[in-house]
Parts: sequence; C-alpha cells; structure tokens
Amino acid sequence: MLTVRAYAKVNLTLEVLGKRDDGYHQIVSVMQTIDLSDELSFVPSSEIILRSSLLSLETPDNLVLRAASLLKERTGYSGGADIFLKKNIPVAAGLGGGSSDAAVTLKTLCQLWDLNLEDKELRLIAASLGSDVPFFLLGGTAMAEGRGEEVHELPAMDTTHMVLLAPPVEMPDKTATMYGRLIPEDYTKGEASSRLRDLLQKGKGPKTDSLFNVFESVAFDLFPPLEVYRCAMLDAGASWVHLTGSGPALYTFSDSKQDAIALAEKLRGTGYEAYAATTVGSSSKVR
Repeated sequence: MLTVRAYAKVNLTLEVLGKRDDGYHQIVSVMQTIDLSDELSFVPSSEIILRSSLLSLETPDNLVLRAASLLKERTGYSGGADIFLKKNIPVAAGLGGGSSDAAVTLKTLCQLWDLNLEDKELRLIAASLGSDVPFFLLGGTAMAEGRGEEVHELPAMDTTHMVLLAPPVEMPDKTATMYGRLIPEDYTKGEASSRLRDLLQKGKGPKTDSLFNVFESVAFDLFPPLEVYRCAMLDAGASWVHLTGSGPALYTFSDSKQDAIALAEKLRGTGYEAYAATTVGSSSKVR
C-alpha cells in the first residue's frame, strides 16, 4: 500500500488578462501549497476502484477516477488500483482539493504501476484533467499562466502561517458563473503577479499590496453571505482577508503558528469552519 498526502493551495494572486479564442480565459496566478491535505491510499488491484470517507465523492466523474483511468488508457497498463480517499480539504471551496487529488493519483500510480512516463506526457495528461492539476504536480510556490497549465517554479516563500475559513456556500457551476460575471474592466496585465514574483526572486515575502484576486470584484455580489464571513475573520483579529481561487474560502496570514491556531480556534468557537495551515515546499520534480 502507498499512502500519500494531497495538499490544498491558496492563490496569492489571481488575475485574468482577457478571454482567449478557445473560450477559456488567459490567467496569471501565483499559487502556494499549504499543509491542509487529503490522504489517498493505493493498493494494486485488477481494476480501478475508488472509495472515500465522503460518500458523495464516489462518483464516475471524480477527478481521482478520471486521472487513474486516463493514465491507464494512455499507457496501456493492464491492471488497476484500489484507491481510498480520506477527504479533509473542503469541497468546491477554491482550495484545489480535487485537482490536488488528481495530481497525486497520477504521480503515485506512475510509481505503483512502474510506468516509464516522460514528465512532458504526465503534464499533458494533468492539463487535460483540469487547469489546476499541472500546478499540483509540482506544488510549492509557482506561477501559473495560460489557462493555468503553464507552471513556472518560483523561489520558495519563507514558512508562512495562515488561517482559512470555508463558508458553507454552494453554487452550481460556480467557476463558470464567476468568470461569466467578469467584465473587461476587471482584466489586468498581470501587475500584481509580477510584483509578487519579483519580491520572491529577491528573497522577500508577499506584501499586502501584492496579494490580489480578481474574483473579489464579483464574489461578494454573487455570495452576499460572504461579507459576513469576511467580517467575522476581521473581528476575530485578522488584519486583512482575501478570497482564494473562485472561493468561497477566505484566508489571512498570521505572525506565528500559535497565532494561527488561536485565531482558527476562536472562529471555530463561534461556529465557523476554520483551519490553521502552513506553507509547504515543492516536490522539485514532477515525480
């Protein structure tokens, strides 16, 4: 049995540069993996089977199943795997849990099935599964461009502690709806991402004015209760709050691990789903 962790992420920046001819949006985003994670266990089997601690995830369209099936199809592997997914990352919250699960599945099955697959081919398979999946093959601190499939490793951030709050807000086709609400005035030229990249390359950490998420311009209108959660974090002691991904999860930094734990416990004490988390580095290799 192989048991591995699939880390969540936060978008330190997320900018939309415009709409592409293929219907996707051109984005640039500085992303960072954090130690909030799912756990996946893999056992060799004659077929591909997925079980989960969250029964609603045991569906044919789960990215873990899709990743395993596509890898088997592309390589002609004759066997399978019995996969168990212990879900800890909030679902559909903008934290990339499903994409991270898919990336871990690709990397782990390459090992379990003893596949001799080129990194380039693995990245192509990842990109066909979803825009965030290629980032999770690497993890750590990286800049994603294109529709998210072009990933460039950046110098690692210093260890940073943060607090996440996951509002129980649901919206069908959330990401597509959010993109559909953007107007040309929301588009940028990637300035925030470039500023943050430059800071990291100089060995400096993020500054508040280098953090940016384009979806904040529409999210609080689409999800009116989101403002309540943002205010709850500020009232509990956060100095600032940002959206990650297409939300609705929110995050802030803390000065120390103890401060992060205290803030998360304070929020949980008033009924919120909150987590203390710490940045984690990249694998430095695709696999």
